[in-house]
Amino acid sequence: MTDPSNDWCTIESDPGVFTELLEALGCHAVELQELYTLDDMDIISSDQTIYGLIFLFPWKSKEERAAAAINNATSTSPAEQSPPPEDLFFAHQVTTNACATQALLSVVLNTVTDLGSTLTEFKTFTASFPPPLKGMAIAGSEVIQRAHNSFARADAFWQDPTQPRAPRTGSKDDVYHFVAYIPFRGTVYELDGLQPEPVFVGTYNQEDEMINTSWLAVAREALQSRMAEQQGQFNLMAVIPNQMQKVQRQLEQEGNSSDTDILQLQQQLQHEMNKRQLWKLENERRRHNYVPLCVQLLKEMARQGTLEQCVQQARERRAAKKAKQSQD
Repeated sequence: MTDPSNDWCTIESDPGVFTELLEALGCHAVELQELYTLDDMDIISSDQTIYGLIFLFPWKSKEERAAAAINNATSTSPAEQSPPPEDLFFAHQVTTNACATQALLSVVLNTVTDLGSTLTEFKTFTASFPPPLKGMAIAGSEVIQRAHNSFARADAFWQDPTQPRAPRTGSKDDVYHFVAYIPFRGTVYELDGLQPEPVFVGTYNQEDEMINTSWLAVAREALQSRMAEQQGQFNLMAVIPNQMQKVQRQLEQEGNSSDTDILQLQQQLQHEMNKRQLWKLENERRRHNYVPLCVQLLKEMARQGTLEQCVQQARERRAAKKAKQSQD
């Protein structure tokens, strides 16, 4: 039996990527939206549900994670150490590059009701599994793996499959990791498949009419601390209702509304359709193999006699950059 951990690609932290991934799994009720600042959470949550947050940050070594776990344990009261609910979906990450999909599943399988048949069946099938077995179920699901790997870049120059591959942002030595933040029955959890169990973040009032504001305030405090450690190297996305479906439902209910209101909704619908068309185009570009084009371009430059000069200029720029870095 082959090791499934070597067969999962890394995927980009992008709302269009994550939304299409979910739709490939049959879940059309939600979409992802990027949050550029924590204040964006307040704006988005003012008129709609935020089901969960997905946070991308530079992965830390085993020793650093162990130290962080010790610090968290010493600062947590006994009441906060109570076991999480048995029906909270939490899976250990057993595949090297599956953290993006795993974080996404950690949100929707715990907070979204309209999952579609594929994810509903998966949730039911794994309901009684312990975290390690849930992780194995994700790793062994051909449907989930196929949806995840549909975003693999068509690179001819593939690196060693036994080594984890980092996203293409940041330093070439950086390895990034995704975790999820969710509200679940009055408690905010951080769900990280590399941790032995869900991480307690804080509690919120389930009876609060502004439940979005209540749980997000708890998550915000934790995220502020995490972001301060990352020196700007992070990305945050919110899982929200499908905006195109939302506007379509509003249009269906606006039978007696003014022409102005209907026109405004039609404009919003067109905006959502344009957004999804752009997502589709960008995802097609992500999947496209540009290597043949680059090879042909290099051949043409060599034929015209400009390749050697360009290579020399690139070497000079690289040397100058290294010299400047050493001075700094």
